[in-house]
Amino acid sequence: MTIQSIDPPKKNGVFASKPMILWAAFCVMLVFYSFLVWDSGFHMMPIKDIPNEAQLLAEIAAKSDLHVPYAEVAEDAMKVYPLWNNLTAMLTGTYFGFGSNGNTDPLLHYVTMEPVEQSVLSLHMLLGGACLILGIFQFTPMFRKMYRKAHRVVGGLYIVGLFVMCFASFYHLSHTAFDETFQGFAFHIQLWFLGLSTVICQVLAIYFIKKRNFALHLGFQIYTFAAFLNAPIQRYDCAVLGQIYPHLTQGEVNNLVNILTFWQCLLIGYLLFAWNRSASPVRKTPVPIEPQPMGLKVFLTLAAVTAVISSLAMYILSPGLGSWTVISEIVPATTLAADAALYDGKTLQTAMFGLGISGAIVSGIYLMIRDEQSRVARRIFYVSAIGAGIQQMLWGYQLGEPSLAVTSGGGFYLVSGVSLLGFALLAMFFEHRGNNNMWHEVMVFAVNFAFAPAIVLWGHALWYYLDVIPEYYINRGHGYILAAGAAILTPTFNGFIGLLTSRETQSRAIS
Repeated sequence: MTIQSIDPPKKNGVFASKPMILWAAFCVMLVFYSFLVWDSGFHMMPIKDIPNEAQLLAEIAAKSDLHVPYAEVAEDAMKVYPLWNNLTAMLTGTYFGFGSNGNTDPLLHYVTMEPVEQSVLSLHMLLGGACLILGIFQFTPMFRKMYRKAHRVVGGLYIVGLFVMCFASFYHLSHTAFDETFQGFAFHIQLWFLGLSTVICQVLAIYFIKKRNFALHLGFQIYTFAAFLNAPIQRYDCAVLGQIYPHLTQGEVNNLVNILTFWQCLLIGYLLFAWNRSASPVRKTPVPIEPQPMGLKVFLTLAAVTAVISSLAMYILSPGLGSWTVISEIVPATTLAADAALYDGKTLQTAMFGLGISGAIVSGIYLMIRDEQSRVARRIFYVSAIGAGIQQMLWGYQLGEPSLAVTSGGGFYLVSGVSLLGFALLAMFFEHRGNNNMWHEVMVFAVNFAFAPAIVLWGHALWYYLDVIPEYYINRGHGYILAAGAAILTPTFNGFIGLLTSRETQSRAIS
């Protein structure tokens, strides 16, 4: 069997195309954020001289806890807070922008840091904005195709900036305690993961360009850009959600943002890779499909069996997070109570979800490793995935907004449900169009998201047995945040990595 794209590549140099217009609008947002992060970087420099800065920060935070109008604190706030914090407070109100459980606590730490630590943090911010702007050029297909020498020069600057920026972040994190990091333990761990994965993928991008594997080079390079996008996307998410939930603190909203951000950034990275891929010509000679290694089939089968057992146990035998010791020991009682209310008196509905998500796992893995042409397995997957996706969205709506009581609120179920439903519908769309390459590519995402509810249990078990989360942060739901975040990140990451060697990617002569 061979694979070949059925869609011809788009002509280069079409600046009025819809993808180019959307990309241009997105780039404007990135440039705007870059200027804001440069302002923050300059604000962090030790050369500034602001009398009583820590006292002013504390006074503004105290007033903001009382929901005072921005105009009342504007003069002092412009002195001690970066412009981005001031813009957020203008949009959402001072309680969200400057109040307790927000950005003020880390800022109070920043003003007491040693000058060298302030300089390193400032360097990290300045280079972050620069790398975003360099990335705009690097991942615009027309620039990459038409200006090869400039692409290599900009790429060199991007790589140097990336390594310096990441190691500056490692220095900062290693000199910053959990309680001095915005949102504490959970966000501190996420920052380490983000930095380390960025460096690893940049090394892989360099390795594969040396091997002349342009598809993997482009893919891992886009991953690094997607990692950079976490900063602006997080800020934009906070600004939007702050307007929706002005009565919540920025920290409470960030419980939801932590689940959303990497998911959003990797999907943006997927679209960016697909756009660059579509600008490459179709290979003249179809690429044969290589049989999957037996080891991979065995691994996926074992993973599927474990996920099905976990899902049936979670939603039929012992419904609710509180039924599991590995979860109840690291999740606040209020979160467990909110979760239990979803299933109270709804035994049949909960059992149907357990059967549905298990059906999606079994049929999806069967399609991936046994017989992808099976019409029966495809129909079982579509019905199971769509039904399970809708049910998760309903549970997400019932859990409601994020808060200290329910940590991320319905964030996990909403994102998991939307993803499972969305990719299943996309698979149906590509099947209807007869595009088997793209059907297979989006099915990898869809099948992965069928595992998300089981991964929540596994994530809690991991943190329970590691026993590294401080008691203070356990009581604030950080175990749940990390487990739920991993349950969203893992399927998205697997799907992103899968597309780098997908059939559609192999059918293109990417250069």
